[in-house]
Amino acid sequence: MYSLKLVSIVIGIFLFSSAAEAKECLLSGKWKSNEEKTLKNMSKAKLTKKQRKYLSNNFFGRLVVINTCKKSKSYFEGDSETETIKYISVKENGNIITTEYYSELFGETMQSVAVLDGNCYSLGLESMGFSEVFCRVK
Repeated sequence: MYSLKLVSIVIGIFLFSSAAEAKECLLSGKWKSNEEKTLKNMSKAKLTKKQRKYLSNNFFGRLVVINTCKKSKSYFEGDSETETIKYISVKENGNIITTEYYSELFGETMQSVAVLDGNCYSLGLESMGFSEVFCRVK
């Protein structure tokens, strides 16, 4: 009887830990830049007329991102060139996801913070003063 309880506990722990390992990351899946929502965010930013005109002319809405728990792959619609970034770490705190990765372009470790809101998330463009919005592709 005692060994049956012990076996049940061990199986329970195994199933719980397996479920935890199989947990999907909040941003896993396919996402696409949402031009309308991004431009709405951009309207609050302090940009020059030239910057605003450039960014408002079909700049957003074409970037597609495919995330897993360990990496991100991105490409522009209609373009065959892709970029893959392997994550160093991913921390989820409620609806805020902080990702750390090594940037080949800048030659250093970088961080990005995404804020999940339903089927979309915003990714801050700090230097520009607004966030780009990505929505889940079904």
